[in-house]
Amino acid sequence: MKYKPKILPVRLYGDDFLRKKLPEIDYNTPGLQEFIEDLIYTMYARDGIGIAANQVGSFYRMIVIDPEQDNKLNKKSPIVMINPVIENREGEVVYEEGCISLPDVFADVSRSKKITYSYTDRMGNRITETAEEIKAVVIQHEFDHLEGILFIDHLGTLDRLKIMHKLKKLQARAVNGQNILEGLSL
Repeated sequence: MKYKPKILPVRLYGDDFLRKKLPEIDYNTPGLQEFIEDLIYTMYARDGIGIAANQVGSFYRMIVIDPEQDNKLNKKSPIVMINPVIENREGEVVYEEGCISLPDVFADVSRSKKITYSYTDRMGNRITETAEEIKAVVIQHEFDHLEGILFIDHLGTLDRLKIMHKLKKLQARAVNGQNILEGLSL
């Protein structure tokens, strides 16, 4: 019987779990392949182009990205990265970023334009690649999650002040115990 993936609840800004640095995981961890399916499913259900495991409350050091997805054409090519490492960074580029864990919060963030990175894929192979522009930005954004860093941490004081009211609303939800986006029916 084929595994039917489910949408995982997403942690929102203000949840302490988003600030945890995740340890490396063993590729042979029981249930990992099912979790990967759930994480991919959750990313697409939330219209994301990337998601990190700690955004759904997992200690797995892994991310899933699909920076080239096209919902209109139903084109999906998820890339699963277990224990990713950014090995080299070059240049600078600025993109407007948002995050599944910070709904309705967007800001321009400066990141490396080109990166070299390595990871273990879902088949257990260690891969080293280079990415530029949007793919590099998405990888850096999701990798930051694994380090307990949010995109807003890269903002200067003025840019942070511009989004402060939205952050305070999310923080209030967390204090009131409403810091998780529950599953959707698809």
